[in-house]
Amino acid sequence: MTAFEITSATLADARSLAALSIEVWLDTYAPEGVSDSFATHVLETYAPAAFADNLKERHKHLLVARNRVGLIGYALLDLRAQPVSNSSGTAEINTLYVRRHHQRLGLGQKLFERAMQLATDAGQPKLFLTVYEKNARAIAFYEAQGMRCEGTWTFRFEGGAVPNLIMTRETGA
Repeated sequence: MTAFEITSATLADARSLAALSIEVWLDTYAPEGVSDSFATHVLETYAPAAFADNLKERHKHLLVARNRVGLIGYALLDLRAQPVSNSSGTAEINTLYVRRHHQRLGLGQKLFERAMQLATDAGQPKLFLTVYEKNARAIAFYEAQGMRCEGTWTFRFEGGAVPNLIMTRETGA
């Protein structure tokens, strides 16, 4: 088993977060090839500057998992997210990415648990996330964490659209 630690991200992590994000996003959404709309999306959304901006937001928590070499996963929790449904709540795990090479080591679960605890500590009664409807492994993972499918939502970007499931869980707050 690979040893890892989970900490809060710092500005020094921005480039590694960008690279990790692009790797995981393209691996998930673009198995057939990288279209111009996909390239535009990842290069804008996951630029180092975007992570620097997230770190400035008090209502966002950026947690990183790292091993002795570098980053292997992260979670971005937004405690003031725009709800995607009437009952989804406003605490969102915006992103929970783990490199394919480091999956099944427990770090996704640890990132999820830490995000859930932060949402609970902030008094948020419910946590939500959206997940690509064809990402069976991620859906199974979130179900194992107690998340339940509440509906569907379409992720729209740069001329593209991807069907997602809305998953929610009570926090215990």
